[in-house]
Amino acid sequence: MYLSCKLMAVAICLLCTLAANSQRHKEDFSIVPPEQKVANSLYNHCRFIDGRRDTADMGIVQLGAFNRKARVQPEKPIGQQVQTVFDQLIDSSAKEGEFVFLLRNLSFAEVTKATSEKGYVYLRANAFAQTAEGYKPLGRIDTVVLVKSFDVTRAMFRRGSKAITEFIGQHMVQTPDSGLLYNLAEVMALDSLEKRQLPVYNTVTYTEGVYKSFAAFLQQQPEITNAAIKVNKEAVPATVKIMNEAGKQEKIKSKELYALVYQGKPYIATDYGYYPLEKKEDDFYFTGKAKVNANSGDIMMASFFFGIIGGLLASSGHDALFYMKVDHVGGGFVRIREIPVPVQ
Repeated sequence: MYLSCKLMAVAICLLCTLAANSQRHKEDFSIVPPEQKVANSLYNHCRFIDGRRDTADMGIVQLGAFNRKARVQPEKPIGQQVQTVFDQLIDSSAKEGEFVFLLRNLSFAEVTKATSEKGYVYLRANAFAQTAEGYKPLGRIDTVVLVKSFDVTRAMFRRGSKAITEFIGQHMVQTPDSGLLYNLAEVMALDSLEKRQLPVYNTVTYTEGVYKSFAAFLQQQPEITNAAIKVNKEAVPATVKIMNEAGKQEKIKSKELYALVYQGKPYIATDYGYYPLEKKEDDFYFTGKAKVNANSGDIMMASFFFGIIGGLLASSGHDALFYMKVDHVGGGFVRIREIPVPVQ
């Protein structure tokens, strides 16, 4: 009895130690100083605005021979780093003006295979010129950078750093668009302003038909309007058939489509089938299956797994049920939370 209690105490201590160590696993991200300055900048001061919903989440990387997971957490706040890089880029030729850097997303992730690793950097940001009238747009970036290597963490950080520095450098000599003007509240609510320009976010009546692309769904312009759709016992579309060139009905796989509207209701199309879309608080949500470990095809949809902390912590590639949001810019699926599956 004494021995079993002692073993239990040792086990508890070991678990506590492991938990504490896992909490300490952090990896610093620092923007590399630029190698060259930018002459004739139209701005000599930089203001950083953090528009990220979760400022603590910058993704997860894998370190060392055993691929130890670590959360990306800059030792120096990313806002300070951006301002420092701007100061390093300008020279004595810079003119009076304020450059505004709005960070909307910056995330890192890695996927490990038997003989190689892939790293992904997701960057979404906007640049503005601040004037007496308000904020005038200079440009934007919304990109996923793919890095392939045996050990990608350092290379991935360098590429992410370069993407930020190049974006700043390119736009600090840019004249603002005189036709657009925002106030600070509008800059902070840029997602909402962008959605006001997209038909699907401004209607409650959706155009019947099949949409092959996200762009078509945004504009509510279906490419196919005469598809034969069959539903399952839950009255959710299960199969979609169209007339081919030979005049025969041909089944289209769900993974070849983006969405469809059936009997007035919108459905998202995925590798796993069709799921009802729910419009809530100016965004579209759905509950559906996804891989626990995302593959390259998922990542290139521009933010598939960057919406959940720890999305790559699982080592297996099994399917799981997630509550997800449709990204209004790239059309990717942002995982909000995993849905527990009841034990049968």
